[in-house]
Amino acid sequence: MFYTSRIRLGHALAVGTLLLTLTGMHVALAEPVPVRTMRLADLLEVPQYSAPATVMPHNTPRLAAEIDARILEVAVEVGDPVIRGQVLVRLDCRRSDSVLAAARAALERTKTQQQFAAEQLTRARNLKKNKSISEELLDQRRTDLAVAEADRQSAEEAVRQAAIDSGHCEIKAPFDAVVTERLASTGGFANRGTVIVGLIEASGQEVSAALRHEQIAGLRAAESISFDANGDQYPVSVRAWLPLADTASRTREVRLAFTAGSAIAGTAGRITWTGPHQLLPADYLVRRDGRLGLFLLEGDRARFVALPEAEDGRPARVMLDPESLLITDGRQRLSDGDEVWTNTPGGGS
Repeated sequence: MFYTSRIRLGHALAVGTLLLTLTGMHVALAEPVPVRTMRLADLLEVPQYSAPATVMPHNTPRLAAEIDARILEVAVEVGDPVIRGQVLVRLDCRRSDSVLAAARAALERTKTQQQFAAEQLTRARNLKKNKSISEELLDQRRTDLAVAEADRQSAEEAVRQAAIDSGHCEIKAPFDAVVTERLASTGGFANRGTVIVGLIEASGQEVSAALRHEQIAGLRAAESISFDANGDQYPVSVRAWLPLADTASRTREVRLAFTAGSAIAGTAGRITWTGPHQLLPADYLVRRDGRLGLFLLEGDRARFVALPEAEDGRPARVMLDPESLLITDGRQRLSDGDEVWTNTPGGGS
């Protein structure tokens, strides 16, 4: 009996101790939570974005012979700048000139034949009026004239084609450029299609970049974009979006044009742009009841403000008064409506 009483007394003491402990915890939790704050305006940042990019040449033609001929001269070397219309290569044109001369002679012959056929038809018509020839002979004269006209047209086309070939005896620069390749030598023989000189256009370069889906909207809204390479910055603007997505990298290519100065083709760098909105760094976001948001100081209370568009680990757009006081230190311990205190005069950090 005495032993049972001692056990009951021990239980009572234990329960009393637990109640006192819980009471102490309740008092502690009811005390204001110490926090520090900062103005929201002092924490908002304009985000900077970037993506890898490369300068692409506008035109890089490889100029080839368009006739079969011996090379008389290759007048340029690799690295030489050239201007539009400048002669780069001269080919032996004697064969082409001879073909052109023969075609012109054939044309003159067909013109003479056409003239004779026209005179014969006129004479036949006069004779027909006097009924001196048959209708069959008159039709023959009409046919002779039609054949002569067709022969003349064919001869004119032969002259035109021979003139084109003769014009290919010189290979000229199609635009201002720089020589990148010299693939044949003076004295060699070039067949039709043999590449002799390679060029790269001196202007018109543009920037190519592949952007992820989440970057596209930001670049579309950007007010200023630059291409950064080797410590230099070049302003650029969007020229075109390619209507094709890369399924492997899940990116879409954008082409940008230089607006003031340009980097040389092949330069690797990055395009950079700023976001259109100020954002709050992700470090200041907290999650309560499954929602992301932040804590503001209102009087001596902490108010939780949910941000529906916020995402874990990403800066968030905040549509609040920039003079609001954001709780920066102590926020992890807070719940909505908790009493807080700050030892900073005026509630600032």
